[in-house]
Amino acid sequence: MIARKASAPLALAGIALAALAAPAHAKPVVLKPTTNWNVDYGDEVCALTRIFGEGKNRHLLTLRQYWPSGEAGVIVAGPAFQNFANFEKTRFRVSADDPERVVRPMKGSAGSFGPAVIFSTISFTGDQPAPNTPDSPEAKPALEQLAAADGEKVQYLEVQQGWRIIRFDTGPLTEAFRVMNDCTAALAKDWGLEPERLRTALNGPRLVDEAAVIKAIVARYPRGAQAIGEQGVMRLRMIVSPQGEVEECTLVKATATSKLESPACEVMQAATFEPARDATGEPIRAFSATSITYVIE
Repeated sequence: MIARKASAPLALAGIALAALAAPAHAKPVVLKPTTNWNVDYGDEVCALTRIFGEGKNRHLLTLRQYWPSGEAGVIVAGPAFQNFANFEKTRFRVSADDPERVVRPMKGSAGSFGPAVIFSTISFTGDQPAPNTPDSPEAKPALEQLAAADGEKVQYLEVQQGWRIIRFDTGPLTEAFRVMNDCTAALAKDWGLEPERLRTALNGPRLVDEAAVIKAIVARYPRGAQAIGEQGVMRLRMIVSPQGEVEECTLVKATATSKLESPACEVMQAATFEPARDATGEPIRAFSATSITYVIE
């Protein structure tokens, strides 16, 4: 879900950058790992971080999940990203045989590592994340996680914008995915849910009149944030009862903001869901979650 407002300065910057031509045979800058993966079992987020390069060439790679999912947020940071642009067309791939994903990440900063590029959601299957499709008859699973087979196929994480190609030499992510799955399953238990029951469920919760709910959220770009050009990524999570009612709504800021306060939970409190159903067809308590990206173009 992306909330946008038009802004001429950033739009003009995008036009200027698009005119840059890429060399015919641009070679990647390859960054080697200098630490092991570090996992953070947070109260609201599971994060895997690893440092690549040394000294002034230190770079950070972070994978984040705020709920069990087959996708993850990816943050890359370091001096190699100094000249990357905000919301500019960017290619992301994980191996030589992997189909590239073309996305438009946000530009930010990551403390002492400096400039960062923030990918709200990346699928490691090679498919783009599915858009919100209210009319789609396909039932969404109640609990999805990162696939070990996808992690095994990973050779590296490579980011390209224009002629700049930065490659994190990660090797396979099979073990990293297993750790993330353990962490997000623990999150679900903390919410009072049963991960094993959700894994075998027929379907997850489905938002009724999803198009209208999304429209109500994205139409209300917070004025204070708009005035200062503030952008951000937020994670929205709801616990849905067997009756299809929102029991809890939690909004977590994935990027630091000062004025950007989303009305998403206020809107969602009045929303109605078709409940999740377990393997026997019985309605069960489950979660529904999505990412909201506020962008000023």
